[in-house]
Amino acid sequence: MHPYFQAIVAAYAAADRPFFHQVTPAVARDMMRAAQNAAPQPLDLPALASVTDEQVDGPNGHIGIRRYLPTGDVAGTCVFCHAGGWVLGDLDTADNLCRRLAGLAGVEVISVDYRLAPEYAFPAPLDDVHAVLCWADTLQRPLVVAGESAGANLVAACAIQVRDEGGPHIVGQFLAYPVTDHNFETEAYQSIGTRNWLLSRADMQWFWDQYCPPSVDRSNSLVSPLNLVTAAGLPQALLLVAELDPLRDEGLAYAALLEAHGVPVIVKEGRGMLHGYLNAAGAIPEVAAAVAEAAGWMRACIVNSSGDSRI
Repeated sequence: MHPYFQAIVAAYAAADRPFFHQVTPAVARDMMRAAQNAAPQPLDLPALASVTDEQVDGPNGHIGIRRYLPTGDVAGTCVFCHAGGWVLGDLDTADNLCRRLAGLAGVEVISVDYRLAPEYAFPAPLDDVHAVLCWADTLQRPLVVAGESAGANLVAACAIQVRDEGGPHIVGQFLAYPVTDHNFETEAYQSIGTRNWLLSRADMQWFWDQYCPPSVDRSNSLVSPLNLVTAAGLPQALLLVAELDPLRDEGLAYAALLEAHGVPVIVKEGRGMLHGYLNAAGAIPEVAAAVAEAAGWMRACIVNSSGDSRI
């Protein structure tokens, strides 16, 4: 384990910090917010032309978005979804990462403040993401989608949804340690999920219970993308996994599924990293490099998207 994460795990243990599955959603949100507020603000964030909070209309009401506009020409649009097990997180959770992606890729990043479970279970969060993606398409630029963890689950599901519905067209999907299945018996869950290294097997079972109550079919590919019959026609993907993450194996399995059906995939594993490691870009040089590489990949997807005249 990287020393940065060793220190965090040790500090949580010393403070007897409860795990997410041991508290209510409201308390879990407070815990995540407190951890975020305690983290030092990075000094290496790129300058942007503007950052604005707006709203988009959706099937369940207004949806908050945050728009990150880079300086100079804007090559395309990235719709981004934050992490948090469908239960936690907001626009602030992913603010630093969105700033990095916008500035480094030269794209407008639109972060989605989708509705959270259990107040809004499946499909409400996915409906919000889909609505924002359709709105972003009206900007008339090539589209990529990106997300972390449960946010990566939502953008992966949205990519499936728009493929099956005939649009909007997505030229690339950046999936960071995605949730892709409801199977808790993988080797990673068995060997890592019991260690409580920031995310545990019990935490993920709790998150799934909030997002998918008994009335929801967890085998639905819009819930568990790994259950897809065919991945043909999905956008090319960059998929990151963390070596010491309970979700590692399902991320690798989803990459293998995409590749098996002819979808170009690049897989990168963060050695010694825990779940959510992209948030350490300001502290760990190799994580900053991984974010820069992802931004470059997003830029290439857009620039190489069949010579689109909108670029």
